[in-house]
Amino acid sequence: MQKITPFLWFDHQAEEAANFYVSVFKDAKMGKITRYSGNMPAPEGTVMTVSFQLFGLEFTALNAGPVFKFNEAVSFVVNCKSQEEVDYYWEKLTADGGEESACGWLKDKYGLSWQIVPEELTKLISDPDPAKAQRAASAMMQMRKIDIEKIKQAAQTDAPQVIMVETTVGAPLEKVWNAWTTPADIIQWNNASEDWHTPKAENDLRQGGKFNFRMEARDGSFGFDFNGTYDHVMDKKRIEYTMADGRKVQVHFSPIENGTHVVETFQAENTHSLEMQQGGWQAILDNFKKYTERKN
Repeated sequence: MQKITPFLWFDHQAEEAANFYVSVFKDAKMGKITRYSGNMPAPEGTVMTVSFQLFGLEFTALNAGPVFKFNEAVSFVVNCKSQEEVDYYWEKLTADGGEESACGWLKDKYGLSWQIVPEELTKLISDPDPAKAQRAASAMMQMRKIDIEKIKQAAQTDAPQVIMVETTVGAPLEKVWNAWTTPADIIQWNNASEDWHTPKAENDLRQGGKFNFRMEARDGSFGFDFNGTYDHVMDKKRIEYTMADGRKVQVHFSPIENGTHVVETFQAENTHSLEMQQGGWQAILDNFKKYTERKN
C-alpha cells in the first residue's frame, strides 16, 4: 500500500472528476469505489470515495459536500518532456471551465491547481550564468502556458528584465477590483508620492481596449500620459496589458482570508535603475492599498 495518498475533497463530483483525470493522463486507471451506508451524512448508496491512479500514484477523491474548496496553496506538478506534452495537458486541463493562471499554473474545471512544467525549465532558470538565468526567469514570469523555445531565446538575448511588486489589501476581491479599474477611483490612488497626482483617467477595460492616465506634478512642472492597450482581461482575476513603449504588464488578484493579494509584474525600462523602478511602482501599489482599505 502507498504510504502517503493525496486525498481530494469534492462537493459531489468525486467519480466524475476521477474519470476526467483518468481520461486526461495516459498512464492512469480507476480503482475502488465506496458508498455511503445508513446513518452517514449523505444519501445511502451514493458515492463516498473513489480511488484512481495517475502514473502509478494513487489518489482518493471524496464526496463530502460544499464545505471546503481547492485553492493554489496545493498544486500538482506535471513534468513534461516536450512542448507538445505541455500543450496537450494545458488544453485538456483548462477545458470546460478551467482557468489559465501564470507561470505554468492553471486550475481545472473542479478548481484543482496544476503546474504544467517542461523539464528544461529548471535548467534554464538555474543556469550557471546569472544573467541567462535571470532572463529566462523574466520571460517565464510573463507567460501563462510555458513556451520553452521562447524562454530559450530570451535566455540568449538581452531581453527586458521583469520586476515584481505585491501587496495584500484588507478588502474583499470585488472592492479591490473595482477600485483598481474604475476611473473615479484611479485618480485617487495613482501616484507614488504626495507631490504627484492623476487628474484624469480613461479606462476601456476589455481585450483590445485602451487606457490613459494623465499623471502630473502638483506644481505643474511636469506631466505625462501613462497609457496602453489591454491584451487580456479575466474578470476579478487577471489583467494583462502592453504599455505605449511596448513593455508588458500583468496584474493578478487572488482572494485570501481577510483580504486580496495583488501581484504586479512589469518589464523594466533602460533609463532608470531597477531599484528605482521597483520603488516607484511599489509606492503606487502601497497607495492603492491605503486608498482601498479606507474607501467605504
